[in-house]
Amino acid sequence: MSTMKAAVLHAPHELSVEEVDVPSIADAGDVLLKVEKTAICGTDLHPYEGRIEIEGGVTLGHEFLGTVVEAGSAVGQVEAGDRAVASCVVNCGHCWTCRRGDPGRCVGSRIFGLGIALGDLAGGQAEYVVVPNADLTLRKLPDDIRSSDEDLLFAGDIMTTGYEAVRRAMQPGDTVAVVGAGPVGLCAAMSAIALGATRTIVLDKVPARLKEAERLGAIPVNADETDPADAVLELTEWRGANVVIDAVGHESALTSACGLLAAGGTLSIPGVYLEEQLTLPFGDLWLKGIKVVTGVANIVSYMDEVIELTEAGKLNPATIISHRMGLSEAAEAYRMFEAHEATKIVLDPRI
Repeated sequence: MSTMKAAVLHAPHELSVEEVDVPSIADAGDVLLKVEKTAICGTDLHPYEGRIEIEGGVTLGHEFLGTVVEAGSAVGQVEAGDRAVASCVVNCGHCWTCRRGDPGRCVGSRIFGLGIALGDLAGGQAEYVVVPNADLTLRKLPDDIRSSDEDLLFAGDIMTTGYEAVRRAMQPGDTVAVVGAGPVGLCAAMSAIALGATRTIVLDKVPARLKEAERLGAIPVNADETDPADAVLELTEWRGANVVIDAVGHESALTSACGLLAAGGTLSIPGVYLEEQLTLPFGDLWLKGIKVVTGVANIVSYMDEVIELTEAGKLNPATIISHRMGLSEAAEAYRMFEAHEATKIVLDPRI
């Protein structure tokens, strides 16, 4: 059996690039994809840092695109030679929630590269990856791409995660405040602008990230220099933001986000929370009539919109890439990403 390079995690902070067997399709709905670009996501840091406990020997990575090498007999949307991007989440497509048009709540959801507990799917930080339920999970890339592979790579995760966080909560003309200018926060800000927000405010403590938010067209607020609530109130005639996005996934950020909301507003939480309990100012949320929306991102329902808007030049997620490295450099790339020395790292499996 032939082998391939893959980024394999054996224990927290113990990652190496190794030769492993090339996978093969096992189901009629599977596709074998040759990976051309893959990226490190903030969610990958959960197992890397030990905050998600996974078994040793897992190939990481859930942001990837490439070329179909082989398609199972039941696959109808792509065929060998097609180029495609994968959703980071694999949904079953036939359970009660999937049939109701809410695959993000699918009881059989699986995520690439996060071990047995989340579906036992090998990740895409490798030269090849098997994509299950490919007709739902994959999106064929346009033959005449007007954007770029790097832009469309993020339709499978961070761009669509940020987009959904805004899309499910915002009306045109709203003020949107984004807490956290990491990759998802920047994608949320980009989405709010594209979807017609009157103003988009981004709050963070890292000047370089705030500069990037400003370049995208958002209003930057440095939370180390200005009280976030005061800044948002001053920009909204003391009403607060109609929509607040918590793109951090930490209790302190969530508490701050709650204080930015206007009465009747929506708190949208794409940030990943693993805690069983959190402390929130519930009385204030109740008095204001705040709506809270959260949960695993509903990627497959919004990928097509994101791809269309990206192709139209309305979304440009590749602008947040700070580093391009070879897969062979994955261990160093993870170190840099954990140390906040990089905003977004794209890996090339061919190098």
